Amino acid sequence: MKSGQRGSGTDPKTRATLRRLLDYIRSHPHLILACILTVILSTALGLAPPWLLQFAIDNYVVGERPDQLSLIALLMITSAVLKGAADFAKRYASEYLAQGVIHNIRSDVYRHLTRLSFSFYDQSRTGDLMSRVTADADSLKRFVGNAFAFIIANLFTIAGVAAVVAYWDLRLGLLYLLFLPLMVHAMAAYGGRVRPAFGWVRRKLADLTAVLREDLIGIEIIKLFGREADKKREFARHSEDYVAANVEAAKVSAFWMPYVHFLLGCITVAAVWYGGYLTVTGEISIGVVVGFVGYAGMLMRPIRQTGMMIGFGSQAVASARRIFDILDTEPEVQDAPDAHNLPKPRGKVQFQDVSFSYDGLNRALRDIDLLVEPGQTVAIVGPTGAGKSTLVHLLPRFYDVNRGSIYIDGHDISRVRIDSLRQQVGIVLQEPFLFATSIRENISYGRPDASMKEIIRCARLAQIHDFIVSLPVGYETPVGERGVTLSGGQKQRLALARVLLTDPAILILDEPTSSVDTRTEELVQRALAAVMRERTTFVIAHRLWTVQKADQIVVLDQGEIRERGTHTRLLAAGGLYAKLQSSLSRENLTTDNERGDA
Repeated sequence: MKSGQRGSGTDPKTRATLRRLLDYIRSHPHLILACILTVILSTALGLAPPWLLQFAIDNYVVGERPDQLSLIALLMITSAVLKGAADFAKRYASEYLAQGVIHNIRSDVYRHLTRLSFSFYDQSRTGDLMSRVTADADSLKRFVGNAFAFIIANLFTIAGVAAVVAYWDLRLGLLYLLFLPLMVHAMAAYGGRVRPAFGWVRRKLADLTAVLREDLIGIEIIKLFGREADKKREFARHSEDYVAANVEAAKVSAFWMPYVHFLLGCITVAAVWYGGYLTVTGEISIGVVVGFVGYAGMLMRPIRQTGMMIGFGSQAVASARRIFDILDTEPEVQDAPDAHNLPKPRGKVQFQDVSFSYDGLNRALRDIDLLVEPGQTVAIVGPTGAGKSTLVHLLPRFYDVNRGSIYIDGHDISRVRIDSLRQQVGIVLQEPFLFATSIRENISYGRPDASMKEIIRCARLAQIHDFIVSLPVGYETPVGERGVTLSGGQKQRLALARVLLTDPAILILDEPTSSVDTRTEELVQRALAAVMRERTTFVIAHRLWTVQKADQIVVLDQGEIRERGTHTRLLAAGGLYAKLQSSLSRENLTTDNERGDA
């Protein structure tokens, strides 16, 4: 462990993290009270045996009254049974509290993740986010489930032992208290070293999870390019880093138990030596010495549990920081304080002097001015990296413009509520995402309350109904993870049906036919023609038919509009559009020939 990491457990951020975690715990007052009561009862019953032993020795053994020992035995058995019942109630209440707290935290994190902007996901690894919501949350659960029980039980045990021993003999009580500073010092030193160690463990686990998820998603590419051996080495390296971090944390933790045994030995030796002396001189009874040694043995539990609690707490702080980092991330795209709902639009769209940059340094779009009338189709073309997808992603406010404004029917989209805006903007991506549910649930995703009649109507318009009813269970057929059981064209048409069901006034088609064969393309074309009718449509075009039929063609290059107009006029101008069309024609012809040969 690097020296610079040590001692970080006492910084203000750690204290703030613990306070926030405590706020979540406080939201369950009845469970807190149940935990406190059951812990106090369990602790009190646990303190009974040494006291009963002292009483029995001094009154029945030394007093030669063995007939009364059966009563002491019965009392000890009864206290043990009652303590077992109290321990069960304590554990149940603690787990109930922990599950409630973690449920609230997970719900808050998931809710916040759904609010975060696309820019957050551009910079985050999915595996790391999954690790925070699952593994880090479980680490918090272990801490919450044990912290209350450990803290309250240990405080009552230490205080109870001190009170009983002081009642027996004040000098023995002072001897017992002399060891407390050593315990506190050891706890502080242990916590300062183990907390950063567990923080390192959590980060390495997140790295390992992220690599595993990425490899599982990309397993087809890994096999295709024969990179299995390289990926195995990379995974092994991350796994070894995680092992090393755990070993380092274990090395720090391993110090604690030897120290506990040493401290307990010192207390026992002191009790026997000084207590024996007082017994010989007749100042205390032998039963008090035996009881004191019994209580000294009981101190191992609070000391050991305190070490465990510090370990749990160290992991919890590291995990809570990673979770709260998500909750502290503000969405870049938010509703304005005075935002209003967007009325059902006619579909007039205007980009006015719009500029945008993802990183604040390199501009993806520059000085975009574009007016689209209701019902028009606009084809956006340009070379790779020209800013085509960026332009259309600004319309539903996946990102906010850095300069300029975008209007829908005269409403500045930055002044309308995001949910009402996105209800009016439908998007079909080049690679549509489908959930691992039924076809019916995927189509109705945007409108879960849609009737079956409406779902079938949209499926017919999308040219996918005949295929669906040919399946054994029709619309209830599961599509598999990410729609793995469907072809590219079938997924595209399913996505079209899903968008059509929401009846958006504005439609965005992001290269919807670039990865399907000629026959499927014809079906998709017919579906698109039905979907685009009477809607303002933006098409990122790779196919000639969508370009030729567009009311307006916008040619982007390096984030700027270079040309605009109709297909015929732009071809006649002989500029960038004409060159792109010549290139696209050759590319499409080659692709179609290859598909025909196949």
